[in-house]
Amino acid sequence: MTAPWRAPLTSALIALGTLLSGCGGLLPQPPEAPRTYLLAPTLPDRAASVPSAVPLAALSKRPSLRVGAPRAEPGYDSRRMAYLEQDYRLDSFAEHEWVAAPATLLAPLLAQALRDSGAFAAVSEEDRGIDADLRLDTVIESFYQDFRPRPSQARVQVRAWLVNPAERRILATQVFSETQPTKTEDPYGGVIAINQALGRLLPRIADFAAANAGQVAIKPVSPP
Repeated sequence: MTAPWRAPLTSALIALGTLLSGCGGLLPQPPEAPRTYLLAPTLPDRAASVPSAVPLAALSKRPSLRVGAPRAEPGYDSRRMAYLEQDYRLDSFAEHEWVAAPATLLAPLLAQALRDSGAFAAVSEEDRGIDADLRLDTVIESFYQDFRPRPSQARVQVRAWLVNPAERRILATQVFSETQPTKTEDPYGGVIAINQALGRLLPRIADFAAANAGQVAIKPVSPP
């Protein structure tokens, strides 16, 4: 014979189990790792205008250039992907970020655009005690997806300085801006648009550096 108190207890346990199984989706879940994205813009092919083999005498007439470590204004100095929905309010996506801070990713891209221009005898990315005729300094002033217009837009703005390091003198400075409408209203749409904007902006910076490079006296190449 079953004890009279066991039937209500069994029913209560069954009901509790059903409740817990139904509320499983409400329990705290471990956070997912953020999705990470690359800056890998497609740069225009300038190989046809730049000879594959340049004589040493010709190279000696071109300045060398070092790309200074790019900097970024507050709000764009981390891996977090920034966006704007309201005037003056800069937010960041919680589950989407760059593989590194945009300023870190920008240095090799700038160097590649400068090499592709064919205007410089050599382009280096780091200061390893090697003298260069010129230095290019940059700061990211805007780097976000703007949801105020529709479709949303990627907005990139970079200020560049061409410097004569021997004389500690700024030869030229210019602000470069690009916008690109997105095809989808999500973070990935912004990633694609920012890469497209950079694909146009970086060659413009390279052309700026090349156009002002003639202001520096080129150091003679020492014989081997």
